[in-house]
Amino acid sequence: MNEQQLKNLLGLAQRARLLVSGNFAVEEALKAGQVQAIILTTDASTKTAEQFEKISVEKSLPLFRALTKETLGQCLGKDSRAVAAVLDAGFLKSIEKLSIPKNN
Repeated sequence: MNEQQLKNLLGLAQRARLLVSGNFAVEEALKAGQVQAIILTTDASTKTAEQFEKISVEKSLPLFRALTKETLGQCLGKDSRAVAAVLDAGFLKSIEKLSIPKNN
């Protein structure tokens, strides 16, 4: 995986408002049925990881493990974040092409 390409892609999705980040924002997008995929950082807490892994299975959403909390936050222009959600199928396809480790 090219980490820089992923960071660029996520930053672009953020600027296009096709990505939300942080536990609360991702949960709200999930409730609204807007999420195409979940991105979970490699250093997310066990509780957070289990929570979003369970949700991804229940809702049949792809879940990718990539970046650190600090790196994810930086590429989005925010504080550190453990989770983000992609809201657009086109961005999901681009992420899938990067060969990021996927949980399901």
